[in-house]
Amino acid sequence: MISTAELLMWLSAANRRYGAEEFPHKGRPFQAMSDFTREHRCTLAMDDPLTKRIFDWFYEHSPPGAHQVGSVYTGVHFYDTAFWPVHVPLIYGQVSVNALDCLETMPVQIKKVLEANRRDFWTYVDHWVNCMDYGYGQMDLKGTLRLKTRASKFLRAAHYELVGANAQLLEPRPNVKAILGMRMATEIFFKTVLVEEDNLTDQQLKSISHKLEDAANACAEATKEKLFEQIGKWSSLYPPISARYDDTEWSSTRVWQAATLTQLTGATVTRLYTDRDMRASVMPTEPSRP
Repeated sequence: MISTAELLMWLSAANRRYGAEEFPHKGRPFQAMSDFTREHRCTLAMDDPLTKRIFDWFYEHSPPGAHQVGSVYTGVHFYDTAFWPVHVPLIYGQVSVNALDCLETMPVQIKKVLEANRRDFWTYVDHWVNCMDYGYGQMDLKGTLRLKTRASKFLRAAHYELVGANAQLLEPRPNVKAILGMRMATEIFFKTVLVEEDNLTDQQLKSISHKLEDAANACAEATKEKLFEQIGKWSSLYPPISARYDDTEWSSTRVWQAATLTQLTGATVTRLYTDRDMRASVMPTEPSRP
């Protein structure tokens, strides 16, 4: 185990080397992590305390904002008749994140109107917290053994469905068919929990079929997380699975409600298996109805 003094000396030397090579500040923590593990013949997970010390050191020795290096996840928020991307920034170190800053493409004047309306603002913050916990939680779970292999596959499938549906809503002409992708993502999130907690087989999952409320209640029973019961009651927001064969045009409002519920479901599942949960520090109340 390396001592604190030895680690600080190693980090200082590495940083001087990166500077001489004109290596960008935002890439230095990752490069240092790679160099450190190679030189010390060890492996480091992203949630390892030593990894955090490395990234914190580089944040403290870099220009402000240098380590905001892209998005962990991009959610969607509906406001002023438009769908806006909610970028969850990839940041290391002790950094304060302004919820409105994550609406990177929203004009300043519209942000001011959003912030001035207390109800609209806190509706957004509630949703933003779910995006943040989900984005960072997914990063924590990726490549780890916190979930059983089969449950991890279900979780990845749900994530891809959600990301795909979000992308449809962020097109120049939003595709309201995204509501079907949201429904599918929610169903697979439920099945992730049931596979992880109850080891349900494919045949047992088929018996649940596409009955979202039944699946949500089964999740509540398996995990003792009562929020699943509420999500199950709200699941009527989604169209039936047979709607994929219809040419129905759903309203933007209903699609947004479904998107909100899917994001809440994903965040609830992610919180079960990580320590990501910003709700108490930001929103001390239960989430409002989508």
